[in-house]
Amino acid sequence: MKLARAVIALMALGVAGCGTMSLPPVRVLGAKTDEGAHKPTYNGLPIKSGQIVLTESPDATSYVFVLIPKKFYAFTHVAVISVEDGEPWVYDVTGEVKTFPFKKRLMDNVTGKMYRRRLFEYVAPNLYAEIYDPPAGADGEKIAAFVRQKYKEGAEFDSYFDFNDHSKLFCSELVAMAIESAGGPVIKPEPSNPNPSIIEGMKWLGVPPGEALPAGLFADPARYVGALGQFHTRTAAWSYFEAKRELHRRFTMDQRMGFMLSIDGNGRVDVRPEISAFAARAGHLFDNDPNPPEPGDPRIEAAVRKLAADSFGPFPATAPAPKPGDTPPVAAQ
Repeated sequence: MKLARAVIALMALGVAGCGTMSLPPVRVLGAKTDEGAHKPTYNGLPIKSGQIVLTESPDATSYVFVLIPKKFYAFTHVAVISVEDGEPWVYDVTGEVKTFPFKKRLMDNVTGKMYRRRLFEYVAPNLYAEIYDPPAGADGEKIAAFVRQKYKEGAEFDSYFDFNDHSKLFCSELVAMAIESAGGPVIKPEPSNPNPSIIEGMKWLGVPPGEALPAGLFADPARYVGALGQFHTRTAAWSYFEAKRELHRRFTMDQRMGFMLSIDGNGRVDVRPEISAFAARAGHLFDNDPNPPEPGDPRIEAAVRKLAADSFGPFPATAPAPKPGDTPPVAAQ
């Protein structure tokens, strides 16, 4: 269980995910445009206030985030766009580790606040991002006004991810509250993963076990607006996500985080080479396809499952408990 604690701790400590390193250029990978509600307004994208930005971190912690909910969801972070004087700004809340003075309770060392950044500046450190219109019934201008007000108030980051306490906020909590305040649907937490290693790690950190509010809850293909990031196509991005979905499917009750991640003597957490190689290969499955599938096409799932079977061995839809000496279904040890 030590790895579970260490990995989830580093996940919590690494929620900011942004650095000062040299960043790759942000590419616009697609946009939904028309002469009605989606006229291009910014770099070919039909950007409006109140739209939702979902991002995928390139860090190893993204492989932890994917395991927290019982159901698979793509993306690791969520934020809101506010167009101000023609410029799209992104508002989000995130945290970072405070190194001194160090407090006894681990999560008390994580502090954070709301940030306001230009769209491309916000997206740049991430692997991938998609933009979505707000849910039906939600007024985009009111969503944007809500997050601007929280920013003005100096809302702090909730390092314990407690959805029932709004005195401090985490990313998906902020967006859910903004949508509800603007007349949109009430968005509630979903069940968290019942895997024992996940539960033990959450309890150790003081994070409420049993529920999760994943960023991917806000992704609805019917409300898709545009995509940006380091992949060459949306097909590549969603093939990568399908690989993570397959890892989630294979992460059964008998699995431990050590089957996917490793930690060295200095406390550095990384994705196991065979896992990262699998996800990377998935992103290139359709590079030479003259008619690549769109996101949601069953060809993506079929190709990724075949790749997983070739990489890790077959995995039935309902996996039996492994026998002593069997290879764990996530990856070869």
